[in-house]
Amino acid sequence: MGRSLRQLRPTDPFVQWVLGDLEPEVAIADGENVAFLGAAENPGEVWVTALGDDPSACAALVERMAETTPVDGVTVPADAFGLLPSYLRSPDPGHWSFWLNDSGEVPTDEGDAVDLPDDDPRIPRLLAHSRSAYIFPGDLRVVRWVGAVEGDRLLSVAAQRNERTGAAHLCSVCTDPDRRGEGLARHVCARIMRLALAEGAPALVLEMYAYNESGRRTYEALGFREVGRYRSGLLHPPADAT
Repeated sequence: MGRSLRQLRPTDPFVQWVLGDLEPEVAIADGENVAFLGAAENPGEVWVTALGDDPSACAALVERMAETTPVDGVTVPADAFGLLPSYLRSPDPGHWSFWLNDSGEVPTDEGDAVDLPDDDPRIPRLLAHSRSAYIFPGDLRVVRWVGAVEGDRLLSVAAQRNERTGAAHLCSVCTDPDRRGEGLARHVCARIMRLALAEGAPALVLEMYAYNESGRRTYEALGFREVGRYRSGLLHPPADAT
């Protein structure tokens, strides 16, 4: 392709703050629309991702790439998903949104949120209540875990990892189902945000299910704004699925 994703899509927030100057080995472009192969969270999976403002062009690029490279999963802008051929549409796609806070403002209300050790056994037990958590204790990408604690009980938790661009990524945000609606996730995220900005993070990002209304209220209150919607999914069930 000869140019980095940042050069192809200079105003794309996902490229600017997550992918940075990544130059994929296999990529094709149509103007500012691009499709490329990327690593997946699960080793061995091959994913094709398309980014662009033209849904038809994004779908066409994914199809072109799949003609020469077997892929396990696809990520496209949400409005391009329905334009993919049926064999490239996941039967169970996730519909997620990308959020950004690049204001440099620090939230002030952290409540009683505290830092947690990576080996805190309460973290995985709490994350068992989340359908979207994909970062867990032991992940070397995690910079910190923060939680809201009452006595010996962990009520809310979130993690921070840093992207190649230096942006701080809030992930695995989860609150005990019995204590949701109390603002605990907001306190936990606020502490991560303050610490990340103090350490020089140029921006803060996160991902969430597109229709998570409680999450939307929380993140808007923290100064985030939604800057993109996508659909992602495996094309076939994992080999060990039952």
